[in-house]
Amino acid sequence: MKNDNEAYRPAIPAILRGIVTAAAVTLISMLICALVMTFGSGTSEKAVYTAMQITGLAAVFLGSLTAGARSGRRGLVSGLSVGLIYTLAMVFTGFMITPDYTVGTKTLITLAVSLVGGILGGVLGVNIK
Repeated sequence: MKNDNEAYRPAIPAILRGIVTAAAVTLISMLICALVMTFGSGTSEKAVYTAMQITGLAAVFLGSLTAGARSGRRGLVSGLSVGLIYTLAMVFTGFMITPDYTVGTKTLITLAVSLVGGILGGVLGVNIK
């Protein structure tokens, strides 16, 4: 049984740490992808989209893993929070960068991928000792 301090440890700092981790993983991954696309042979739009989905999934998974491990409880909620906030931040960034950005099927797929990655990372993170 956990003591009172551990049982009621707030999850918000853990979620914030998870979001920062996800953002850092995204920035590093996107830099690598940009270098590969710049110096590699021609890449298709589908390849770029696939790379973004994989990068997003990895970022949310690692961020949620961090949030779950740091909170020590409610990994599902922590992971979902990281995934949702990450996706909203990406959509907001899309609106800021591209004025004609629209929310469509690809955005919904990104949301689903982020939520699944968040759930998995959060649940596994809670169980890391």
